Amino acid sequence: MQSLFKPRLRSDALTAVCVGDDGIACATVRGNGGAAPVLELCTYLPLQASDDRAQALARLVKAQRLDTLPATSVMDLEQYTLLLVEAPEVPSAELRAAMRWRVKDLIDYHVDDAVIDVFEVPTHKGGRGSHMLYVVAARANAVRRRVDELLDAGLALATVDIPELALRNVTALLPEDVGGVAFVYLSGDRGLITLTRQATLYLSRRIEIGGSFPTHGGDALSPEIEGRLDAIVIEVQRSLDYYESHFGQPPIVGLVLSPLPQPVAGVAEYLGRQLGVPARVLDLNEIIDVAEPLGADLQPRCLIAVGAALRAEGKAL
Repeated sequence: MQSLFKPRLRSDALTAVCVGDDGIACATVRGNGGAAPVLELCTYLPLQASDDRAQALARLVKAQRLDTLPATSVMDLEQYTLLLVEAPEVPSAELRAAMRWRVKDLIDYHVDDAVIDVFEVPTHKGGRGSHMLYVVAARANAVRRRVDELLDAGLALATVDIPELALRNVTALLPEDVGGVAFVYLSGDRGLITLTRQATLYLSRRIEIGGSFPTHGGDALSPEIEGRLDAIVIEVQRSLDYYESHFGQPPIVGLVLSPLPQPVAGVAEYLGRQLGVPARVLDLNEIIDVAEPLGADLQPRCLIAVGAALRAEGKAL
């Protein structure tokens, strides 16, 4: 039963809570009438293997009074599949049901056990070719576990998103996004490459390369680090080739790298030289209004949460 005395939810801000094995990232963003969004809260609660995650989450919600705001969260990369599928010719009201049959042979579990959602892909250059859609498919029990976990902690959960769209929300604020930007997100043992232009996600590619680079001394990158960066260069170049040829877009104007868990000097510059584009590391302080600058340790942990909290209706899953 819902409590009659539950605090009234503020409608001018959104909180994102992202729960991982190692900790809980939380961000609250308020719109600012066309100016830079205001980051009202950004925090990360580390978790140990012995910690009770549910209790830690409930304490965080209570301590930060997060139950007074609408909330969103993000699925983990291993909990869903993102597919590029030809759109069926059906009324929009029947689209999700029709897409279930399109993807039933593309997932490794029964379609009746799947949660399906879709979002638009820009049309092929010249309007040729089939109309394509991105389809998000996730096991229903995994989504239900995530939803129940957050609801049980007291959050007023409104949506569950995916990292690709959370990153799109961030890149939409970058100056490079006007002309097209490649964003390389590295976290843990895997990452994402996204290509966006004017707040539109054109392409997303997963890579099995994470952001934990081996330590090295001196100013020069080690051969091992360069080898891993060369693998990223290949994936980015493939993405750029497809972006330009399939969508008929001009070359991107820059590459932006997510803040690394352990910063390594020269990584962005190396990627930029190999790809022939200006490259830099993202600093969230430059695109969001913050009372106190976010430190280098907090930004990689909270980037997805900040992006999810930037969610605007009509632009996300």
